[in-house]
Amino acid sequence: MTTPYDIPAKDLIEGIAKKLEKDANIEIPKENIYSKTGLDRESPPTNQNWWHIRCAAILRKVYINNNIGVERMREEFGGKLNRGSKPSKARAGSGTIARRALQQLEKAGYITKIRGRGRMLSPKGRSFMDNTSKEVMDHIKSYYPGLDKY
Repeated sequence: MTTPYDIPAKDLIEGIAKKLEKDANIEIPKENIYSKTGLDRESPPTNQNWWHIRCAAILRKVYINNNIGVERMREEFGGKLNRGSKPSKARAGSGTIARRALQQLEKAGYITKIRGRGRMLSPKGRSFMDNTSKEVMDHIKSYYPGLDKY
């Protein structure tokens, strides 16, 4: 059985994002259209489907880490803040984006909330990830020659 561990992250996230675009529960909130994704960024994202890509990346992180909260998700999507002549510092990403994406994934049924421990994948979310990874694996076998063993 193919799992998200077997597939390159970029290809898996693109495949999940394409499926999430068809889901009516996953859409960019109007409050986040012009928001930056973190303190380390200078401007908002320019990609049209950045919200679906972020939701797909969050879904993959939840699958890999079993359970994860908003604060940990902020750390995962953070970056280096350029402070001029002073050394750069690590800064967390946007909490609003992480929280709203997790809430939408929860509303869609892919994630469940565990009180005091964060969020984890629901059975529907786990099967969604496994099925998508199988589809992506079938698609990318042609241009990754080492994947024939899966």
